[in-house]
Amino acid sequence: MKYFIYCRKSQEAEDRQIMSLESQTDEVQRIIGSDDSIEIVGIYTEAFSAKQPGRPLFNEMVKRIEKGHAVGIISWHPDRLARNSMDGGQIIYLLDQGKLTDLKFANYSFENSSQGKFMLSIMFGQSKYYVDNLSENVKRGQRTKLKNGWKPNMAPIGYKNCPETKNILPDKEHFKAVRNIFKLLLSGEHSVLSIHRIVCDEWGYTTPQHKTKGGKKPAVSTLYKMLSNPFYAGLILWNGQIYEGKHKPVVTMSEYERAQVLISGETKIKPKKYAFAYAGLLRCGACGLSVTAEYKRKPSGREYTYYHCTRIHRTPKCTQPSIEVRQLESQIVEFMKQLRIVEPVFDWLAKQLSQFNGGLKSEQDTIAEKHALAVSDYEKQISNLTDLRLRDVITDDEFTKKRKNLQISIASAREKAEIARKEKPTFEPLKILSTFNARAVKYFSAGDACMKRKLLKILCSNPTLKDKKVFLEARYPFSEMLSAAGVPRLCGTIENVRTISPKLTKAQVKSLTALAKDPEVKKLALELAEFMHEVEPQTLQSLPEVQDYLLQSHIDTDTGLIADYR
Repeated sequence: MKYFIYCRKSQEAEDRQIMSLESQTDEVQRIIGSDDSIEIVGIYTEAFSAKQPGRPLFNEMVKRIEKGHAVGIISWHPDRLARNSMDGGQIIYLLDQGKLTDLKFANYSFENSSQGKFMLSIMFGQSKYYVDNLSENVKRGQRTKLKNGWKPNMAPIGYKNCPETKNILPDKEHFKAVRNIFKLLLSGEHSVLSIHRIVCDEWGYTTPQHKTKGGKKPAVSTLYKMLSNPFYAGLILWNGQIYEGKHKPVVTMSEYERAQVLISGETKIKPKKYAFAYAGLLRCGACGLSVTAEYKRKPSGREYTYYHCTRIHRTPKCTQPSIEVRQLESQIVEFMKQLRIVEPVFDWLAKQLSQFNGGLKSEQDTIAEKHALAVSDYEKQISNLTDLRLRDVITDDEFTKKRKNLQISIASAREKAEIARKEKPTFEPLKILSTFNARAVKYFSAGDACMKRKLLKILCSNPTLKDKKVFLEARYPFSEMLSAAGVPRLCGTIENVRTISPKLTKAQVKSLTALAKDPEVKKLALELAEFMHEVEPQTLQSLPEVQDYLLQSHIDTDTGLIADYR
């Protein structure tokens, strides 16, 4: 009699305790023994789950049985043949047709009779029940894990699964790489394609190595999935529903929302041929048009970069002269030197601030209550949305999409309310800004075109160029900080240099305190702390009080990565 040998082992949880394919083959050989009546015409071994139909080798074996190539199957156990109703029914139907006349198992004796087929169907049903029950247990465990704020399956790039706690932790090297990828996008100067070239060609970055995947350069599609994954903003998307995660986020909610706008194509990013630091950033002081840059090579071989008004090639032509980049940058450096506030001012202010913190707690409570009311309003909207879905007023797709948006809004409002409750008024954000000011010239002189442009955008607003002189204005909060400290608003040419007095009034200290608790100032301070950590890590390490503030604000002082502050 002709037989097929069939051995199967799934890589999934259902067969975790099942013996290996090699062990199954040994057991099958023991069944055959020295029985001369058994003729083996084919051996099938596959690593594939049987909880759903579609096993390629099993289907091939069944087709050959229907064609009469064999009339029997030898396997280790009935659950190797089927764990779903379709495959099990197919085996029994072949027995009913007489195309399959015998089945041999290592630990179960089959008799081709009505009673034998009945017992076999019970065995198949038991195998299906085992899989269904296991699936329910797995789903229940996943729901519990999501409720506790943890992603049930494999961690995405930038994170790793902790085998001890079963939680998801930052993978230090890859976490920082993901943060830098987001920073490139958020700069507004790179498309996803240009980011992909930087990541692969300049960084030489490869994804984390796993057993069967990873260790390669990321594809463009991988970057798109990464930049659109809410997991990196502290949320977990599971089966179309949003859950709040307890893992450390890579970006803030506002940064994530801006990233979605950029990758959606609503904001067009134009590729640049040359890396001119100030092109498009300065305005002509005469006609108001943008200032562009032009590269020149003299007959002597010397190279120059000139900045001039874009109307130089239009009619009527702008008569403003061009300025060489070195002359322009020397004026910018002189302006940056004016922004520094002398250290005695901050030393004195730090001692005075404790007198003015009394009334600030009530303001924080008001902000927290405002966000809590927003949460209640969003939850009510979800309830109303569910009623509309139950009455079939909206489709399932509309319901899922709107519920997802509302859940993201709830997470954002809850987060802001929690920040408002925990936040304590402190002078440290201005300390960070002052520290940055003191080193801005150093960073500018040593930086590349990208860093110089970033520094100018951070420190200055409304920069204009006229008569070969750059007019710069200290932007918020630098201008307000200088004003509150008794320094006139710095606006004009480099000749406007004033001496700063360390004697401040009570009203000025109050103004600085209010400035220090401004969310926009705090956000900028954390971003500058991250910037300084990347450029000059020892700067922050030398300021214990700033270190304490960063830890309270959930910034990793080892990696310089903002964690929970949004």
